[in-house]
Amino acid sequence: MRLLFIGNSYTACGDLPARVAQELARLGVPAQTAAITAGGYSLAHFASERNPFGRQVAAVLARQPWDFVVLQEQSLRPAAHPQTFWRSAARLAQAAAAAGARVALYETWARADGHPALARHGWTHEDMQTRLTDAYAQAAVLTGGVVIPAGQAMHAAYRAGKPVLAQDGSHPSPEGTALIARVFAQTLAALDKPSGGGYTI
Repeated sequence: MRLLFIGNSYTACGDLPARVAQELARLGVPAQTAAITAGGYSLAHFASERNPFGRQVAAVLARQPWDFVVLQEQSLRPAAHPQTFWRSAARLAQAAAAAGARVALYETWARADGHPALARHGWTHEDMQTRLTDAYAQAAVLTGGVVIPAGQAMHAAYRAGKPVLAQDGSHPSPEGTALIARVFAQTLAALDKPSGGGYTI
């Protein structure tokens, strides 16, 4: 399985693409991964050929085959500006499809209780998670992609008291990255099977 990850620090943190490959291998699915990431970037940057990272995405898609192109939006945008997220995801999904790849949407998670971003938007942790989950589900409908429900897994683990968030209340901790990698691997490995199991928190 060949996976191209496109995203920002949520993708780069903890070398997630390599961790996903390791988890897929444990499930008997050999995988190769590559990533194009830039801190703080949104999918709109990667979808624009006026941006150097956008040009890199176009070149990599044209140069070699991929089974899945993993899209990770800036962490607040799907909750605050879903229409912008959907437009960018749709554009990148078209490019992926032209290259023979399917889109996998890396659903992210809400900020920790008390995080300043929640206060700025008037959200609770649950409000933000609901917005993210809904936005990614709609993106899957629009792009024909599959959602990797990492955000829901992180939310459940966070509410269970597990230390899955880093001290900044935003990025994943090492335990969080391990959980996300398991969700990725179990979701992707189950796609061509009649019945797939859930992920393990």
